[in-house]
Amino acid sequence: MSNEIYIDFLPGLIRAARVEEDRLEDLLILRSDAPQIVGNQYVGRVTAIDKGLGAAFVDIGLKQHGFLPLQDIPKTLGGGKLSEGSYLCVEGAREAFDDKGVRLKAKAHENLPAKVQALKTIDRLREWILRQQKEIDCIVVTDAGIAQEIKKYQTEIKEGYPVVSHLAGRPDLFEYAGIEEQIDQLLGVEVPLPSGGSLLIEQGRTFTAIDVNKGTMQHNGGPEILHYQLNLEAVEEIGRQLKLRNIAGRVMIDFPYMKSVDHRKKLQAKFKEILKEDFVGHKLLPLYMTGIQELTRKRAGLSLLDLLLRPIGIGGLGQEKSPFIIGLGALRQFWSDSIHQRETKTKIIASPRIVQFLGSCAALSYVEEKTGRQISLCESPVWTSDDIVVFE
Repeated sequence: MSNEIYIDFLPGLIRAARVEEDRLEDLLILRSDAPQIVGNQYVGRVTAIDKGLGAAFVDIGLKQHGFLPLQDIPKTLGGGKLSEGSYLCVEGAREAFDDKGVRLKAKAHENLPAKVQALKTIDRLREWILRQQKEIDCIVVTDAGIAQEIKKYQTEIKEGYPVVSHLAGRPDLFEYAGIEEQIDQLLGVEVPLPSGGSLLIEQGRTFTAIDVNKGTMQHNGGPEILHYQLNLEAVEEIGRQLKLRNIAGRVMIDFPYMKSVDHRKKLQAKFKEILKEDFVGHKLLPLYMTGIQELTRKRAGLSLLDLLLRPIGIGGLGQEKSPFIIGLGALRQFWSDSIHQRETKTKIIASPRIVQFLGSCAALSYVEEKTGRQISLCESPVWTSDDIVVFE
């Protein structure tokens, strides 16, 4: 069974995907404009102490102050003796979301050599590769620098010594490997199941709802057996979707009704086994007789929707791909066309928002260097959609 890792790079964005038998199984997206706080260490200043909440608010240089539970501060680190204006060492424990700031935990002073000790992007990539639980056959990378860094810790990778390949002529690596299409599918609501059933995944602000539909699935054993087989198939895909979409918080799942207590117990046991493969912490609550299953999943960075899309419309209820993602995708396509189609075009025409982004991003000069061309940017006054990008 083939098991490969593909790593795509442009300045400002690293994407890594683990593919098993051509099926996307794990995904990492690192954006320079949306840095992760979890794992980073800071010297912060206490700005307020709320005894009602039992927490201190700590300024670590972000727009919103971090939340530090007082009960989590060991006595050896001055727990209970904090005051406004005092300094202490903290580490990011949970990313910010909605209107809530980052959650922090106190750290010993000797563990922090400088005021800020942030994990580098390459360190986060290394952590992601090393936590893969299955043997990796090969690692394919589009950037020589990243390939060299991976070779330094190649022997640490679990179960084997994978070949690291540098494909300089494949800026469209994710499209070539069929990953781009699978990522786009993760942005949708409906997820088809092999048997003919489907999942409907609705990510809301307060919780995520997942509905299991039987669709065209049929079984000669009657509704009970059909629902049992469908639900077993569904929990496998739900575990995969939770991880790939990086869904956090409360999740409510509506399974088709199963009368058999034994079937419900077996479904729960199967679900627990699947969730063990997810490195992010979770809590699975008992399955109700009605088929409603509730679980919570720890927040570990931004969700895939938050990383790739931006809110639009009234109240921000609509979503579309962000200028960051569209702009870098356009540069990647421009670079790929110059190699595989031997295009000699040097102009990118796009909406004002995309042109503004491209004009300020480091990836533009990177692609110019790779293609040997100076790229000119041109705004189209009539295009209102960011999705329209033309090369001339």
